[in-house]
Amino acid sequence: MAQDMPKPELYVIYTGDRKSVPDTITLRREFFGGEKMAIDVEVNVLYQENETDIIGQYIIFCKVYNEQRKRYGNTKQAVTETIQICKNRNVLKEYLEREEQEVVGIMMTLIV
Repeated sequence: MAQDMPKPELYVIYTGDRKSVPDTITLRREFFGGEKMAIDVEVNVLYQENETDIIGQYIIFCKVYNEQRKRYGNTKQAVTETIQICKNRNVLKEYLEREEQEVVGIMMTLIV
């Protein structure tokens, strides 16, 4: 007896400028020049479209962090400034207020 399987879908959250990034990317096309391969995967690209949902707010957080890294380098100050700016803009505010020390710790681990 065959079971109905949900169709798999893959997503990537894109935090850069959307200039020329398509709505979907594939391994074959993006990394292997379109060459035929035994396995390929198509991934849907999510962009900042809605500032009120969690994904949109995460993308804003990443963009703010990139701006602060340009200003302060890979430093704790860049991390803490990012968190403060986002809380002031009501971006991930409740989470950042509740988990600020954990966020700082994780981001500092990524920097080192």
